[in-house]
Amino acid sequence: MTEQIWTQECRAKLEDYLQTHKLPSGLGTEESACSIAAINLAITGELTDRIPDCVSKVLGKVTIILQDVMPDKMRNSARYKALLIDMPGTGRNREQRRTEVITAWMWDVVLPQLQDGADEQGFGKTWRHMCEQKSEHTAHAAAYAADTARVSRDAARAAHAAACVSRDAHAAAYAAYAARAAADAAARVADADFWVRIDPIGVLERMTYIDGERK
Repeated sequence: MTEQIWTQECRAKLEDYLQTHKLPSGLGTEESACSIAAINLAITGELTDRIPDCVSKVLGKVTIILQDVMPDKMRNSARYKALLIDMPGTGRNREQRRTEVITAWMWDVVLPQLQDGADEQGFGKTWRHMCEQKSEHTAHAAAYAADTARVSRDAARAAHAAACVSRDAHAAAYAAYAARAAADAAARVADADFWVRIDPIGVLERMTYIDGERK
């Protein structure tokens, strides 16, 4: 497979596509392609969500997971589409830093959103301890406590994913999976402001513009 090169022509194609097409949840079609597929269409014309060489693999994996679950209006916002144009060219030399960004977001922003529900369902102390300690051990304990509560299976999934972050090579993806599970938990209680509070576009911006570096 030849390396995909990001050029000004590709950028112009992507800008035009995003102005005239809607981004769906899932891979989609050539007329309505997902975030990564839209980038690939601009580079090679191929409908695929394979992360192109010019995009950070960590950023690409997280983008695929988060774009599928964020609200349609957010995924098609001007802010998100402007960010998507800058993802190509991020490369693969800052992957650890990008992983640190999304991991911190998971611990400090996403998981604490489920604290009120954990308090109401009787495992609030264990959940709070996990969010404070940020360890595999406390995440396993929180997952067990949430699973035992039975009405908190989504919270248990989020904690299980968090437990994998500290020891798995795919830590960034697990952090995004934790956010997806937390979103499912929020949806069950009709928490309409969940996505606004966790601001998934914000974390993708920080992963794209490492240390504030903008193109």
